[in-house]
Amino acid sequence: MAPSNCCDFSVSMSSIAFAAVNIPVSIVCFCMNIFFVFCMIFPQQGTDQLKQPLNVLLGSLVGYNTTLQACVFLFAMMENDIFTVSDICYAVIIECICFAMRTSVTSILWLNVFYYCQIVPAQHPPFIWMKKNIRVFIYSALIMDKFFFMFEFSLGIAYRATYREFDEYNAETNFNTTHLQWYAVIHKKLDTVSDVLYADTWIRLAYFLLCLFVMSASSCATVLYLQRHMKSMEESSRSFSSPRLQKQMRVTITGSIQALLYFLCSTWLLVRELLVFVFYLEIDLNGHLFCTVACLYSLGITINLSVGQTVFRQQVIHVLQICLQTLKLGSI
Repeated sequence: MAPSNCCDFSVSMSSIAFAAVNIPVSIVCFCMNIFFVFCMIFPQQGTDQLKQPLNVLLGSLVGYNTTLQACVFLFAMMENDIFTVSDICYAVIIECICFAMRTSVTSILWLNVFYYCQIVPAQHPPFIWMKKNIRVFIYSALIMDKFFFMFEFSLGIAYRATYREFDEYNAETNFNTTHLQWYAVIHKKLDTVSDVLYADTWIRLAYFLLCLFVMSASSCATVLYLQRHMKSMEESSRSFSSPRLQKQMRVTITGSIQALLYFLCSTWLLVRELLVFVFYLEIDLNGHLFCTVACLYSLGITINLSVGQTVFRQQVIHVLQICLQTLKLGSI
């Protein structure tokens, strides 16, 4: 929610268009992520077991994408008055979308950093230490993210609850002494929460910029290393068909796609945060554009995971083969 002194400039998305785009996407993406959960719990025979911290990274990413799509689906239904909930439930769903979106974005960042450490040889002491202690580094980063975004989640709920209470007192017509005293208390409380929210916005912007830099640096370093490695193999007439190199190339390609999606989504988040919370422009006050970008970003990441991760890709191929065999038997 933007402050009340917004400039006269509005960009929004109708509820019908919002539902038409997001409900089908959220259903498809939700089902795909539930399938990924099944793949991780019951991997196909012959598939390499996921090792730590990759298991935690993929599990958290799939979990946050599943939560995001479920909340977007509920939000789209509420925006079209298919069912109604209380104001506090509405606020919780909104904050859950923001939390799942932010944690999903940073999970992609740490997944790319993990692959960078696995592919690119470490040459400097900080990177050598990070590669040797990759589990500690990844777990610490994930825990730090969750605490940071959980604080924002709680702050968002507190702001919406305080703003609603302020509106209720502001609408009262019985201006007695007790009412005025409570009104002053609520007004001060709202100002305090708003100040903390404003400071948190700048911290979040700085954090997203830092994450964007780390993602760009790790992705570019991985691509450049593989380019040099392939060039040296070509000069020495060595084969490109080694399983290790093919796996690294596949991981790099899918990682680059993830980095591109990350860059586009993070750029939108940064621009939206600046326009709404810093310049007070009425951009996406109903949250439809934010949820649509989050939903489509999650779909892109989900499709990329189904192609890039062996534990998912082999199960998808196996299911498709079963479906084709069933269709052939049915046509006989």
